[in-house]
Amino acid sequence: MKRFPSTVIRLLLSSFVFVMGRAVALPFMALYLSDSLGLDQQAVGWIMGGSIFFSTLFGLYAGYLTDRLDKRRLMMFACIAVALCSLLVTVSAFALAALLALACIESALTLRSIALKAMLADLLPPDQRPRAFSMNYMLINMAFAIGPVLGAWLFAYQVAAPLMISAIFSLMASQIVGYQARDNITQTPATVPAVADTRLKPGFGSTLASLKNDRRLIFLTLGSVLTSFVFGRFVSGYLSQYLILSRGTQATAKLIPYILITNAVTVVVLQYPVGKLMQQKYLFRWVTLGVSLYALGLLGFMQADSVISWVMATLAFTLGEVIVIPCEYLFIDMIAPADKRGSYYGAQSLATFGAAFSPVVCGFLLAHFRSAVMFWTLITAALMGVVLYYAGTRARASLPAVAAGLAEAAEKETPCVSCLKAASSMMASNRIRKLFPFS
Repeated sequence: MKRFPSTVIRLLLSSFVFVMGRAVALPFMALYLSDSLGLDQQAVGWIMGGSIFFSTLFGLYAGYLTDRLDKRRLMMFACIAVALCSLLVTVSAFALAALLALACIESALTLRSIALKAMLADLLPPDQRPRAFSMNYMLINMAFAIGPVLGAWLFAYQVAAPLMISAIFSLMASQIVGYQARDNITQTPATVPAVADTRLKPGFGSTLASLKNDRRLIFLTLGSVLTSFVFGRFVSGYLSQYLILSRGTQATAKLIPYILITNAVTVVVLQYPVGKLMQQKYLFRWVTLGVSLYALGLLGFMQADSVISWVMATLAFTLGEVIVIPCEYLFIDMIAPADKRGSYYGAQSLATFGAAFSPVVCGFLLAHFRSAVMFWTLITAALMGVVLYYAGTRARASLPAVAAGLAEAAEKETPCVSCLKAASSMMASNRIRKLFPFS
């Protein structure tokens, strides 16, 4: 097994440090806003939900920026912005100021996440990217397993302390990213796109039009929205709502820690080993297996009547999460042109809408129907996600994109070379269609 280059290791380390800062502060953000600004729960919900909604839409422009500007500097800027805005929240005296600060924080998080994924794809060949994406997701879960414990201790000491420590972690992450590596990394044209004059690149409107015309991207993003609807807020969202309704607050408070611990330990232990097994040519098989485990876990939640049964259902559900999360990124990685990789990841970040709407839809279903209706709705959404992934693997690349690639090759090369590159471009643009589901 090949080791990651030192630059990739540094990026993953910066990701862990950065997310650690978020894990220290994020679980206590609602408490801080309520305690410091005297806001009721509805106002707190509007502030936190509004900031996430804005950052999700910003993801499209963040991807565009990632394609045009230096990714390392964007990541440094995002880390510094999070640090400054975290400190700004501590001195905010009005709800509007807190909303603006949190919107900036969430937008910076989105920008950094997209830049990180695009940079990992630039630095690594396709066969190493599944390991890198899995490692990054594992480190994120490790940070969220450790961070809230530190945050709870800091919050008890001083309510603004988690935000201050979060700012320090963010600045540390910016320094790790900004460290100029002197190690030599072999970069081939297949893994690292050539640096082009940004003035020659298409504008934001042209980029959006290009994304809109790629049916593969649309199908795969919609599939991600549905799977995100199922797993995005499954503990803090619909499971908590279901348990409070069916068992009461006290029983829910006793059971939730078992679910959280099972989820965290499973991800940390299995994410990287499973990621090493993934191969791009079998991605549809993997995502089908992952969604099947989602469905199995949801059926388990529906029937669970003891701590053991809840733990077993959580284990099955989390195994699905371990599989599906890297698959979502790898599907996009396979269809994204090298010069638009950030924009494609930015479009895929719209899947966050699925997680945002999940508590709302599930709360409505629990309030008006039997609890089984909610679980069957979630299972249906997961299975529909598989259908959309399948549609994405079978769709063809947009003709304008292929035609532009052929025209560019014809202008720059001799007739023979241009013919060879034309054939290569057409094959590469449709390579995801080789992912026959069960061949």
